[in-house]
Amino acid sequence: MVASGESARVASQLLGRALVGERAITVDQSNHSVVVGELADDSVVVKWLQPPVLSPHPGVQLLRHLASRGFTEMPRYIGCEERDELVVATVSDFVPGAQDGWDWFVDDFAACVRGESTRAGVLEWARRLGGLTGRLHTALADMQPTIVAARTYHVAAIERLDDALRVLDGELGARLHALVPAVHVALSALDSGALLAAHRIHGDLHAGQFLRAGDQLLVTDFDGNPLANNAARLLPQSPLLDVASMLQSIDHVGRIVVKRRHPDRLAEVESLVDDAVAAALASYREIHSVADELLHALRVAQELHEYCYAASHLPRWLYVPDAALAALLR
Repeated sequence: MVASGESARVASQLLGRALVGERAITVDQSNHSVVVGELADDSVVVKWLQPPVLSPHPGVQLLRHLASRGFTEMPRYIGCEERDELVVATVSDFVPGAQDGWDWFVDDFAACVRGESTRAGVLEWARRLGGLTGRLHTALADMQPTIVAARTYHVAAIERLDDALRVLDGELGARLHALVPAVHVALSALDSGALLAAHRIHGDLHAGQFLRAGDQLLVTDFDGNPLANNAARLLPQSPLLDVASMLQSIDHVGRIVVKRRHPDRLAEVESLVDDAVAAALASYREIHSVADELLHALRVAQELHEYCYAASHLPRWLYVPDAALAALLR
């Protein structure tokens, strides 16, 4: 646990002025975050990393780079607290009234299905996700630019498939086993001599990383792939990984709506998902080119990642890749 007053001390030291007042952010998360400040528009978030991360911290590197490139579509990065060559906390601006996409986009989808809002409104926010992702990649394009072999992603995806098959049992495991031939076909696009442009990327870009406050949309949480170690998070990757994760998370929003809000409206939700994914991808394409077969393969690989993440960290999430992978392979 973080001692009372410690968050305010760290924030005040980094800002060079005194801040008082602390309140914990109580949403389910892997780290411990505390809002410091008495006024909403003059508050910051101190995120205590659990466990601390060996310096250099991949997320801190990204935040510093983005700030140096004038990228402003994220909460302003203020600094970090380091102790014994470990980053123990990061500090950024608090965004009053912000919700992440697992809240605001789920609400938007559900309202649209009920006829309480327009389809056009949902698709416009999907377009904004795609456009913001494109601008993020533009700002990151000169951070460790290189090329990567598509085959490396094929190998990783097959490993994820094997891991998922090993840990899943019952009806869930049986359904995944039935999809294995189609998974191999989809992943075969990566098993080639293709070389992909690469640079540092977000690494865990899903709906929950997009904060909305009023008409403002921001991207946050640059800590990277939760299944990767620190060394792997420091490596450049194809930006298509971010695109695949972002697009599949739109599907996941739909799965949440069906599971928790409207189990009788699957067809309508899936139709909305298809249109929202297309809108987000079209917006991204206005900024960067996309290889369709490779992107489809990486979207399949993302669902294999979701199986493994859910099995090891969040079992109640398994219903999402179970439905999303089957839909993707149709």
